[in-house]
Amino acid sequence: MTPVSPRRRRLAARLRALRAGVAPSGNQFAKIIGWQQSRISKLETGRQLPTEADIRAWVAAVGASESVVAELVGLLAAARIEYVTHRDESRAAGGLAKVQARLMELESRVSQISEWQPAMVPGLVQTAAYARELLERPNRPTLTDAGDVDAAAVATERIRRQEILYQPGRRIELILGEAALRSTPGTISTLLGQLDRLVSVVDLPTVELGIVPFPRMPVMPLSNFSIHDDVVYVETLTGEQQLYEPEEVAVYVKAFRLLRAAAATGSEAVALIRRVADELRG
Repeated sequence: MTPVSPRRRRLAARLRALRAGVAPSGNQFAKIIGWQQSRISKLETGRQLPTEADIRAWVAAVGASESVVAELVGLLAAARIEYVTHRDESRAAGGLAKVQARLMELESRVSQISEWQPAMVPGLVQTAAYARELLERPNRPTLTDAGDVDAAAVATERIRRQEILYQPGRRIELILGEAALRSTPGTISTLLGQLDRLVSVVDLPTVELGIVPFPRMPVMPLSNFSIHDDVVYVETLTGEQQLYEPEEVAVYVKAFRLLRAAAATGSEAVALIRRVADELRG
């Protein structure tokens, strides 16, 4: 289970304290507010974020003032934007390999994944060799000390995550910038093997793979991000930002649609991949 962040814990603790003032247990409060006890438990432990409507119902049920609504809405806004550093993750038990295992568990719970990568192949379609070289090179994306990363273990877990590509009922949209086809993690042979892998996933029924050619790249500040149903994950050089606020999520959904509209897909994407591969061989 993904750890509950400090901001979520603060919101959950405040909800729990308010409930305790009128009902000693979640079961009793569930009867007062008219919800399932399991929903009360998830909100009080931070495993689920409330909506603003939930907050207003909670405050009304405990008989608190409108100022408490404003306080809780502020805590909710903070909880909807989380930041997790790569350094903290690499130092936790299991390191970055454990992070990949948590990602696999997270991805198993969503029906749609939409990911944009301007200059790197997404982990969900990386080959094992590409993943290892990416993690072993001195200037790898996270800039983590080499001693902090077990590249083989991380690559193994990353390949395990790719089981989702073959599960019916999933929709996985992967949009890459043309630079991702040309940026080698280490050796040209590994990159060529990776390009072959991209061609092989184009026809998977669960996957839409798109490549945005250089001339079609939208003019806007871009970093890699992914959308899991209605949550956005934005990776930086030092960590990962998680966005739950609907208005912010909507901006990333709009950006992804623009990138998707500019992307070459299907046979056009295959032709572009093969053209780049021929240039690399030459």
